[in-house]
Amino acid sequence: MPLPEHAASLERLLSRAAEECESKQGMWFGRGLPQALRSAIDLHGEGAKQAPTEIAFIEVSAVSPQGRAVTNADPCALDCPVVGLSHTTVEQLGSLVCPRGDTGVQITRLICPFAVFDFSPEGVRVREVRHGLTAADLQSKLSTTLWSGPDLKELGTH
Repeated sequence: MPLPEHAASLERLLSRAAEECESKQGMWFGRGLPQALRSAIDLHGEGAKQAPTEIAFIEVSAVSPQGRAVTNADPCALDCPVVGLSHTTVEQLGSLVCPRGDTGVQITRLICPFAVFDFSPEGVRVREVRHGLTAADLQSKLSTTLWSGPDLKELGTH
């Protein structure tokens, strides 16, 4: 049986990732965490429809500040935004977001149990952070500059 904090962390991750699916018809799910997301969505009767893929989900083990993700999935034939999912902890953030070169799958967003990050050529921007954490807490774990702004929200409060 999973530890209560692990189960709560996974639930927070999957709930937030499910929000990305709102108003989307076609979805693509890689292996691992994305399959858990697919099951959660299907359980609520909101599964993917037969439609052109509008969003893809992959599990990532590392991502560069430019959004190039190390993954076991291959959504390269898809022409849609790719969202990375990771069940890492705040303490592991520095090994998750780190310089890895220009190889890997390009992601636009990364959802973790403690934060949501967007990736662009300008770098990493934190969009949401779990209650009790700040962007400064996350920055202290990273070797790259983390951007945030006045639109920073508490995780899961859309």
